[in-house]
Amino acid sequence: MVDVSGLQVTSVGSRAVREAIERTQPLLGLHGHVHESPAGEKLGRTLCINPGSEYADGVLRGAIVDIERDKGVRRWQIVQG
Repeated sequence: MVDVSGLQVTSVGSRAVREAIERTQPLLGLHGHVHESPAGEKLGRTLCINPGSEYADGVLRGAIVDIERDKGVRRWQIVQG
């Protein structure tokens, strides 16, 4: 997994969720946890995005995802406010 700054990071999420994504291959997985860094990763054909908000610091992040019919996810961007 590569975070938004380009650093290589290790996934520490639920193994059961990862296995379900790998088995069912949905188009998109939107995930989040209060203390994780923002990142995106492909699991097979599934794009998984974690905006990684930092609530204690007042930082709320989200993701804008552009999906086209019959083409899937075209582009995505993490935003914060």
